[in-house]
Amino acid sequence: MLIVLALVCAGCNDRTEINDIALVMASSIDVRGDRYVGTIQVAVPSRQLGNVSQDRETYFIETGIGKNVQEIMEQIQGKLSRRLFISHRRVLFIGEKLARKGIKDIIDHYSRNPKTRFRTFVLVIKEQEGKDALKINYPLEFIPTEAVREMENLIGHTSVTMRDLLNSASGEGIEPVMGAIELIPSPQIASAKSKSKYTFNLNQTAVFKDMKLVGYLNDYDSKLMLWVTGKMKRGIFTLQLPKHKGNVGVIVHRTSRVIVPKVEGNKVKFDIHLKGEGKLVENNTELDFTNPKYFYLVEDTLTRVVRKDTEKMIAEVQKKYSADIFGFGDQFYKKNNKKWQKLKTKWDKIFAEAVVSVDVDFALTQSGMSGPPVQLREQEIVK
Repeated sequence: MLIVLALVCAGCNDRTEINDIALVMASSIDVRGDRYVGTIQVAVPSRQLGNVSQDRETYFIETGIGKNVQEIMEQIQGKLSRRLFISHRRVLFIGEKLARKGIKDIIDHYSRNPKTRFRTFVLVIKEQEGKDALKINYPLEFIPTEAVREMENLIGHTSVTMRDLLNSASGEGIEPVMGAIELIPSPQIASAKSKSKYTFNLNQTAVFKDMKLVGYLNDYDSKLMLWVTGKMKRGIFTLQLPKHKGNVGVIVHRTSRVIVPKVEGNKVKFDIHLKGEGKLVENNTELDFTNPKYFYLVEDTLTRVVRKDTEKMIAEVQKKYSADIFGFGDQFYKKNNKKWQKLKTKWDKIFAEAVVSVDVDFALTQSGMSGPPVQLREQEIVK
């Protein structure tokens, strides 16, 4: 038995020391002619410990060119003294030019490679190449692209992982979306004498159809889209209250949605029921929110505004892109598969002409620590 156990418990014969691997923290993919350009950002572990000069970088960048992703990785490996380790990769950037051309031909590598981290965030770099994002120096993080991962987790915008992308790409009745990043000038970073004068601005959504980028949703429409798809964790809305000067700021959370697909005659219809709770975080009016009637005023205003703007946003996506990013077809697929089999062959046209109605149920639960604005005199407050 001792001999058998000795053979089975062979120890860490397949271990890999950190000194033998190159930790890939982020990568990008772009297109140049008929070739793909891949870039990786590799962490330098010893420089994360703070025992080297602060003037030295905590990472470095390497690039390869090939007909496919595997060829790129082999070319990059030939330039490195350590074996590439991609299982720790946090983000993958896709340049806009490649996104518009189409990403169908490059996705297979990421789904097939068992070392792929499926929690990797995938984002489009708006109007620039993916490799440009890897050159950003972000002062708050040792590895700059770690900031993007933190933003995706913290801000609550369109967060799409590799798993999400593959599911929507292969799913029935839904088109993929991704978070979109703009690289904008940053006075703070410029004043720090950084090599890069830009920073990340994550506030838009990239819309895809047939795995090709067709356009973007702005920050506000992205929040509405996430609410419709049931993925909004937190959204900030600024409301102008009727017959009152100023505005109020509301954070909406605990959101949900129900989509009811219908076929009436030759028309496909969708009834969307949005539900949420929220709290008042800013009051720039003269109102005293210790009075419950102003709670109802905010609730009615947000309900009306969100209903109107959501219907407008959906109509614009139908008209401009004919891309079902909301998963309306998926609702048919799940709830009425027999009907879906008849509709799916011409779903793009059906989706573009579908009639959509929205209703909103919102409850304001908190108004902060004070009722009226503390800067107003007693006679200026409306109670």
